[in-house]
Amino acid sequence: MGEQYTEVIGTAGGTIVSEDGLLEIEIPAGALTADTEIGIQPLTHTATSAFGNGYRLTPHGTIFKKKATVRFHYWKYKDQLGSVLAPEVAFQKETGEWVCTGGVTNDTTRKILSVKTDHFSDWGLIASMELSPFSKTIGAGKSVTLQGLRYVFPVKGDDWVVPQAHPNAGSGEPMKIEDRFIVRWRLDGPGKLETRGAEATYTAPASAPAHATATISLELNVHGSQVLLISRIRIVTEGIHISIDGGEWQTWPGWAVAMPETHQFSMSTLRTSDDIPQIVCMWAQNDKAAASGVFSWSMHSVDITDVTFEYDEPDLQRMYISIFDDGVRTYDSGGFLAVEEITENGIKYISGTFTIDKAGLLERATGQQLKTANIKGSFKLRRDW
Repeated sequence: MGEQYTEVIGTAGGTIVSEDGLLEIEIPAGALTADTEIGIQPLTHTATSAFGNGYRLTPHGTIFKKKATVRFHYWKYKDQLGSVLAPEVAFQKETGEWVCTGGVTNDTTRKILSVKTDHFSDWGLIASMELSPFSKTIGAGKSVTLQGLRYVFPVKGDDWVVPQAHPNAGSGEPMKIEDRFIVRWRLDGPGKLETRGAEATYTAPASAPAHATATISLELNVHGSQVLLISRIRIVTEGIHISIDGGEWQTWPGWAVAMPETHQFSMSTLRTSDDIPQIVCMWAQNDKAAASGVFSWSMHSVDITDVTFEYDEPDLQRMYISIFDDGVRTYDSGGFLAVEEITENGIKYISGTFTIDKAGLLERATGQQLKTANIKGSFKLRRDW
């Protein structure tokens, strides 16, 4: 749970924006009868298919005379979504259940979900469907099972792509997408795909470049609406593999360590010569004290839950970091870090992928942002825990 941000809104209405810039509330004139302290407090999101923060909007239970508009900016999480049609707005009832609000407008170009409401409670975003896992690393010749899953459960009419109210959405175990909605599977890239209804098995070729990627899509037709769910499987060998702005992939040796005193993990390059960049990535242990999980970038405060990336160029004069400035405010970069603990032939590794959308390139001496860049990477590193 984070700190609450508040502003006083009067009868003339107004807009309040969360400190991370990802949630805004527009209250129209006449919605309130007196000056009211409106608050936004980030929360740990508890829905099964949650992504991003949850938010507590206060005063809790407030009823407006005119509906307020709540807007979620989901550009930061687009790489975690199998489809731009997947995100839905949900609120949590006092019983703990999550309910899709219905009536959501999805601006898929600007990545904004908007909904009108006459009350405040705990709100957040959920994925209504996905191709799981949405991102995965495997070795040459290895296999992974994929599943098309839905987190919006059947109601009358079952039109689960068109936004409408759904009780218990994003709660409990997901269900496999029914065969009647499935049009076809498709594989782009190396390897082999075997399908059976909502499940498929992907097998990587016996040999492939360390950064080779297979893109798997599942096409659906839900009452006339076409949906493509996407998963990306990367074939990985030992090391840290990085491409900046679509450029040539580079590979460097690295190592992963646990830091029990701060409840964090770190992976970094082994900088054995001055022509190797200094790369450091840190993230917090999950609720099982393990490194595995999917994490969003967070560098705004010095906190053990931060997820940070730094890439110092070999001369240490410039560095890419997982924040950027748009000229008005500073944001955490979009994208994610996906980590999995594995053991092969008795050797312990971490393996995974990351994307950084709009990494800031800073001049180290001045701190000036020179530009932003898109960074993609994968890794397989020995670990010390």
